[in-house]
Amino acid sequence: MKTTVLLLAVSFILLATNKYKAQENKAFENGTIVATVGYGFPDFYRINLRSSYAPYKSRSVGGFGPLILKGDYGIIKFKWGHYVGAGIVLGYSSSKVVYTDYPGPIVSYPMTDLYRTITIGARGSYHFFTKEKIDCYASVGLGFNINTYSTTNTGYGSVYGGYGYSNSVRVARSAAYAAFTIGIRYYFTKHIGVYAEAGWDMSAPLQGGLALKF
Repeated sequence: MKTTVLLLAVSFILLATNKYKAQENKAFENGTIVATVGYGFPDFYRINLRSSYAPYKSRSVGGFGPLILKGDYGIIKFKWGHYVGAGIVLGYSSSKVVYTDYPGPIVSYPMTDLYRTITIGARGSYHFFTKEKIDCYASVGLGFNINTYSTTNTGYGSVYGGYGYSNSVRVARSAAYAAFTIGIRYYFTKHIGVYAEAGWDMSAPLQGGLALKF
């Protein structure tokens, strides 16, 4: 009888310990903080620029971004084991177009157009599948973009030698930011992992990068 009671007590302790460890080792739960830094691709804004500037015979389109930083903090746990997180989004993207305006046999105007976007927003996430190393979620983001556009005329050339001067015009405006993505995070260690998301965020349908959990 004593042996049976002892075995039952040991079994109960082991089950409780395993349950506690399973809860403790979830990749995302209440109080978890995750910071991600990623890069979006392909950039559809840059693709549209290439199409818009296609009529110019001499043009090149390049740039950087979108670079996207996100924070995610676990705030709600549902009884069925899913979690809700909230955080922020910060992003940056720039595109540069170099082209020749009014190309002709006598006079041509070398131009440079620069487009920049800074994104600031809030983000909510719903974590529908979370294990020790894997975290699957859907997220939405809302905020605003600070867009700037500048065009620079660096002078004009001609068959007679050309002239050198620079004239720059800069325009700034704001616009709404909205994003929806479905993502997955995989952790190699307790605190370091990678993530990938698909959907729409800062003019890119895909993004991926580094995830840090605290």
